[in-house]
Amino acid sequence: MKRTTLSLAVVVALLAAVVGLAIVTRPTESKAAPPPAASRVPMQQAELSCPNIRELPGSSTAISALTPPAANTAGGGEASIVDLGDRTKVRTRIEAPGKLASFGVDNVDVPPLVGNAAGAFAPGFSAGAVTRVPSGAGRGLAGVACEAPTTDRWFVGTSTAENRDAYLYLSNSKDTPAVVDVELFGPNGPIDAEAGRGLTLAPGATLPLMLRTLNPSAVFPGVAVHVIARTGRVGAAIRDQEGAVGTDWLPSAGAPGRNLVIAGLPAIAGEAGNVQLMLLSPSGESTDVQVSVAGKVNTFRPVEHESTEVKGNKLTVVDLGPVTRGDAGALRLTAGRADIIAGVRVVQGSGADAEVAFLAAGPELTGRAVVAENRSGGAVATTISLTAPKGPAKVKLTSIGDKGEPVSADVEVPAGTTVQVPAPVPAGAARFAVIAEAQPGSQPVHAARTITETMGKAAAFTVQPFVPTVETVVVPNAHEDLSLLVPQK
Repeated sequence: MKRTTLSLAVVVALLAAVVGLAIVTRPTESKAAPPPAASRVPMQQAELSCPNIRELPGSSTAISALTPPAANTAGGGEASIVDLGDRTKVRTRIEAPGKLASFGVDNVDVPPLVGNAAGAFAPGFSAGAVTRVPSGAGRGLAGVACEAPTTDRWFVGTSTAENRDAYLYLSNSKDTPAVVDVELFGPNGPIDAEAGRGLTLAPGATLPLMLRTLNPSAVFPGVAVHVIARTGRVGAAIRDQEGAVGTDWLPSAGAPGRNLVIAGLPAIAGEAGNVQLMLLSPSGESTDVQVSVAGKVNTFRPVEHESTEVKGNKLTVVDLGPVTRGDAGALRLTAGRADIIAGVRVVQGSGADAEVAFLAAGPELTGRAVVAENRSGGAVATTISLTAPKGPAKVKLTSIGDKGEPVSADVEVPAGTTVQVPAPVPAGAARFAVIAEAQPGSQPVHAARTITETMGKAAAFTVQPFVPTVETVVVPNAHEDLSLLVPQK
């Protein structure tokens, strides 16, 4: 009994000592150091997906890539554009940040491509392609940006009509399979497209889908497309062709919002042109949308189209006619009760001389934005449209070419207007990349690039929005916290 009592007393004493020590050494909440703030560091890896481009009679395609120059970035790394199906086949390689890389092909298909950048080449890595078709079906210019693989992407403004060959190109550049759902939305709401659900893409695989084959009975001149990767990440792009009217790629729609700007509306000449606005409320909630145009002099409401109702999950199509007749402009959209996404289809000219381009709402310039593939010389011109929806803005444009030294230009944009200026072109350059950067003190500004070329009686054109590049990533900081090892109150 004495030995048992003594042992129990020793155990109780030891426990009391341990608990007492924990209480004494436990840091109080008032003295605990706050966790350090997360930091931003330069990107170390970047990947872009470029869709395959079908050859059309007489077509030629050029693809360019650029990592913008950056200060205080560690050296090392590399960047190249390779074939998705054979990554040992290098199409072009960037020699150094601030150097343009490009290549071109004539009368052949361009397979799906992958752009990879590492180290100092990753921050702001950008690539894009422009295809030229001089005559016949698909005549005109078609431009597309190579984008990072994603799990979610919207396109607004394509079609399932019989006279429109609209293809969705999916590609999987990852090492694991991807499972994808493709959803369609028309004027009556979601379209039954069971054939677009559960699509499996093996690593390195690509899949072209003609949109009207997903439901041959659902024929609509305007649809929205939602690409969702259930597993993995995929590249997605849509090319829409309407016979002799021409062909172009749809830019991916930005994030849903209640205040959107669609930059890059061309200066339509005369009555031979039409701006078709397409709106969708993907949340399923209906909303009114106010429509205005930021033109050369001021912002105005288009007659008879100042406001429109957008019903939930139903695509609303508004024919604005030649709303930007004579001057470049931008659409400003303000939704009342629900977020929306938006796209525009622009047709210029008529008959065999008609040409089409697609636009989408894009984000304002924050940091730098790059459009990698641009043209100059002869009948070709590249212009930049800048829109300041709220207050005066100032933007610096810098062009880096395949020849010549980089050149820059500063552009001021009065509040509520759109300014269109020629892109600065390096001496002797046939191809060049343009970097757009809002300057300190500038109010929000949106930008788009337009390439035009005289073909026959009408100008062919293609428009691409400037989307801010990803140059840094947030890295959360960690610190030791021994209080996790002791009892808490």
